[in-house]
Amino acid sequence: MPLINWDETMSVKVHELDEQHKTLIALINEAYEAIQKHDERVMTELINKMRAYANMHFATEEGYMKKFGFPEIENHKFKHVKFNNEVDDFKKKQFEKTNLSQIFVFLSQWLITHIMDEDMQYVPYVPQKRDKEEQE
Repeated sequence: MPLINWDETMSVKVHELDEQHKTLIALINEAYEAIQKHDERVMTELINKMRAYANMHFATEEGYMKKFGFPEIENHKFKHVKFNNEVDDFKKKQFEKTNLSQIFVFLSQWLITHIMDEDMQYVPYVPQKRDKEEQE
C-alpha cells in the first residue's frame, strides 16, 4: 500500500513540475516499501536517488518561479534546502535502531504539505496562456 497517492488537487498547473512531483512521490513510496521489507540495499539506493532527483526538481521549480516572477522565491528555496537536510538526516539514521517507517511518514507528510501549501503559492503566477513548451 503506497504511503502517498497523487491526485489532481496537487497540480501546480505546470506539467513538468507535476510529473516531477509524481516521481518524488513514487520514490518515497518505493523507499517506504523497502523499509517494510527490511531491504537495506534498496533503501540506500532509493535515498540517494531521491536526494539527486529532489535537487534536479528543485532547480527546475526555482527556474519556473523566477520565470513567473514569484516574489517569495528565496523563502521557497530555503524550504527546499530544509527538505534536502531531512533526506540527509534520514540517510545518516537509516541503519540506527530508529523507526524508519516514522521517518518516511514524516518525509511524505513534509512533501505533501510542501506541494499543497508552499508550491500552491506560486500557482497564481503561472501564466494562463502558456506556450507549448511549458505545457509539456
